[in-house]
Amino acid sequence: MLVFKQAYRLIVIAVTCLIVAPAQARELVIAFENTLQESSSLDAKARSQMLVRNLKTVAIPQAMFLIKTENLSSKNRERVALYSDNGHLLVNTGHSHSLVSKSDLYAYEISLLKANRLLAPYSGYKKHIHFSYLHESGDANIQRGLIDFLQERGYQPAFTGFNPARGIDTYVDQLYQKKVRNNRRVDMAALEKAYVQLLLEPLQRQDEYLFTMLGYSPRQVLVIQENDLAAYFVVALVDELIARGWTMVAAEKAMNDPLFNPIAHGGWGANGYLHGLTGLPELPVAYPRLIGARKAEVDRVLQQLVPGFIE
Repeated sequence: MLVFKQAYRLIVIAVTCLIVAPAQARELVIAFENTLQESSSLDAKARSQMLVRNLKTVAIPQAMFLIKTENLSSKNRERVALYSDNGHLLVNTGHSHSLVSKSDLYAYEISLLKANRLLAPYSGYKKHIHFSYLHESGDANIQRGLIDFLQERGYQPAFTGFNPARGIDTYVDQLYQKKVRNNRRVDMAALEKAYVQLLLEPLQRQDEYLFTMLGYSPRQVLVIQENDLAAYFVVALVDELIARGWTMVAAEKAMNDPLFNPIAHGGWGANGYLHGLTGLPELPVAYPRLIGARKAEVDRVLQQLVPGFIE
């Protein structure tokens, strides 16, 4: 009888491990937004080439690139093809930035259809949508109408969840570009350390909070700005993520996996992600602004790790 009980316990443990293991994995998708930015300290095409090369260096299986198609000049079409040809997932974020602020369902539909037409020739585009109006508090009727419109035409959500680090790298890159324009020296090794810490620590804190509440680490998406610092520092960032126990997963696999995809709790809107997981109230915005205490903390880290970087 004792032998039977021990065997039964081993079977239960084994089955439990099989069920729980995928949910406990600290899995992460890398996503890039504000893509197709113009040249800055780096030529725009050279920036994209460096970024793709460095993603390959750290064996990112498939990143997600959020594409606004109003910037698809001939040179930028080459950049989109570079992302697509290297196996990355292209995501339709509409055609025009200005449409985000309009409360007009028809205008949103036209924007997404126009972007769909321009992205359709690329093999990396699979009709995934990440549209700003679905990720903020807005007119519920327009959001519902837009979701119905997308579902009827076979589009798929591209989730990002709530990213507490979002916008920090934009601010740091702006400071860096100012230094370059003024021909001021920058300690790039120190800046790399600060960049990695500033993007990684908010993700770590959110993961620890969710693990404490849920008992497992849900799959997450880290949104990075496609700028010069991303091209320079993505290798160090991913190396540190892996060192801390994160596994990089392919964007398309994560988006299309309904069984082990906690991200899907957010539906079509990123700000519903934590609500779907935890039952806590939905966040009013998906993109936290870098102001007040949040900006002061970023400045403190920069002043500590890169003295003189903030003038």
